[in-house]
Amino acid sequence: MSALSTVAGVEVFKKVVSSAYEYCSKGAGLKLKQWNTERQMETLYKRILAIRKVKTIWQLDKSVDLFSFYCDSHLIINDKRIRVKSSNDLELNENVLIQGIAGQGKSILLRYICAIELTRGEFIPIFIELSRIRSTFNLMDRIEKTFQSLGLAIDSQLFDALASSGKILLLLDAFDEIPDELKTQVLTDIEDLAARYDKLKIVVTSRPNHKIQVSNHFRVVKLDDLKKNEYKDVIIKLANKEIWAHDLIEHIEKRAVHVKSLLCTPLIVTLLVISYKSYKKLPGKLSDFYDSIFITLLQRHDGTKPSCIRPRSCDLDDNEYRLAFEAFCISAKKSGHESLQSNKIYKIAKEALDLCSFNAKPLSFIDDIVKITCLLVKDGEEYRFIHNTVREYYTASYVQKKPDSWANTFYTKISKSYREWHQELDFLSEIDSYRYNRYYKLPAILNLLNITEDALKTEKATKISLSTAIKLVDEFIINYDYILKVNVCGFSCAWTNKNEWHEELLSRISIYISTENMVDILPVIEKFPELVEPYNDENSMGVKKIISLSELIQKDDLPKVNDVLQAYCDNLFMLGKQVVDSLENAENPSFLDDLL
Repeated sequence: MSALSTVAGVEVFKKVVSSAYEYCSKGAGLKLKQWNTERQMETLYKRILAIRKVKTIWQLDKSVDLFSFYCDSHLIINDKRIRVKSSNDLELNENVLIQGIAGQGKSILLRYICAIELTRGEFIPIFIELSRIRSTFNLMDRIEKTFQSLGLAIDSQLFDALASSGKILLLLDAFDEIPDELKTQVLTDIEDLAARYDKLKIVVTSRPNHKIQVSNHFRVVKLDDLKKNEYKDVIIKLANKEIWAHDLIEHIEKRAVHVKSLLCTPLIVTLLVISYKSYKKLPGKLSDFYDSIFITLLQRHDGTKPSCIRPRSCDLDDNEYRLAFEAFCISAKKSGHESLQSNKIYKIAKEALDLCSFNAKPLSFIDDIVKITCLLVKDGEEYRFIHNTVREYYTASYVQKKPDSWANTFYTKISKSYREWHQELDFLSEIDSYRYNRYYKLPAILNLLNITEDALKTEKATKISLSTAIKLVDEFIINYDYILKVNVCGFSCAWTNKNEWHEELLSRISIYISTENMVDILPVIEKFPELVEPYNDENSMGVKKIISLSELIQKDDLPKVNDVLQAYCDNLFMLGKQVVDSLENAENPSFLDDLL
């Protein structure tokens, strides 16, 4: 969207000022005329443009026009997802509180609404950063200062006239950033304005779980996440038509299962773009991206807001916060709950701080993680991670830092509950690859193939046996279910006149035993294209579907079952050899001899 010319902007604003003038008393009207000169209007337009100039995490060195990177925001209003084009979409028959988590773009949305209203001529929009309120500078002081910056000296009489006219749109940004000791008073001031002026339109933004959300003067609407391909719009805007944007999108689409689902807020997309722009490529490992999130949010996000310095409640440095957060994540994982009640999260935080031997108060640590990083959010009396993969990566990071004996025990025990830890193990395969291969992956492969490590090194192939087939059925079905996100239903094995192998396989499918899952079925799909059909689901992202073994068995096609399992066995055997080779390369003693 292009900016209005100065002349056009002045003319539009003249109309709304004239409309407000009609509602004003004689005294207030004369004061309002101060605005209605060409010189004042040009000054006003320059002030308006300043609202559109912002510093972002994307470009800290200078202010940029928000229209150069803004992408449409969506609100959930009356259970419907609404694209916000102007204040009309907010349904301002009552005052509105827009709630959103860190990085969703609350402040940018409010500035966008302000800029758009200046081009529509329906309201005089007044944008106020609540974080600038201090004990000696209350809400009305902030309102008066804002009007003064627009070239109008305002007093109580003039404000009363304007607020009563129905032509003022008060946009109050970031209630959550008001100092804690002032929140109650500012909320009282806001509610007083809402009660006194029924025609005054007020829109407030805030992160969740602040007192204003229970005010009966506001209807709460939620800022929605990016959906489906909306992340592409953010990337294209940030790239400013540079070719690399399309390369990045193509790369993301190829890694869609791992990356795309995370790109739910403009901040997360921006962090990914920053990483891509810095290294001229998407991080080769997803873990590289996650590794930077904590420190980026701890330091950089609020660095774009000079007036907002979030004080830390704990006397911990950045590295100690990171270590404590990792311990917190694995303790949360151990609890077995996706969302955490207030009493449980205290115990988890205390355990994490004790694990690190840090002298900090659990509640203060929780408060810092919620308010500063927003990787943990509070929803009523419950807490949850902004995205489960955040907890999963930092859990893996905790494991990666533990001693070898601890890791050996961890990997050995976790092999019995792979499905509960599959994402953590995926991260560990990147950040702790040697121990992951030595203590987890290789033992699991040897167990499935029922051979020794020496046999794996010397044999060229292994013919499938009944015991191996039974294990591979478990593995294949679990793998099929996990990768393609579909349910494989077991069925009764009460059939008669079936051979021993058939009965065993039926029993295994019906029991649906969960075993280790680390072998990709795609090579098998490529070998048996006749078994493949499209998987029609909007979230499948192009993944194809292979007919399940249960279908083949149901059709009494055991030769085909045997062929599929043998191909799977061969693939597993080759993978085992690759793991052994990688371990031998890592353990090469000759380099150590040369080094020492």
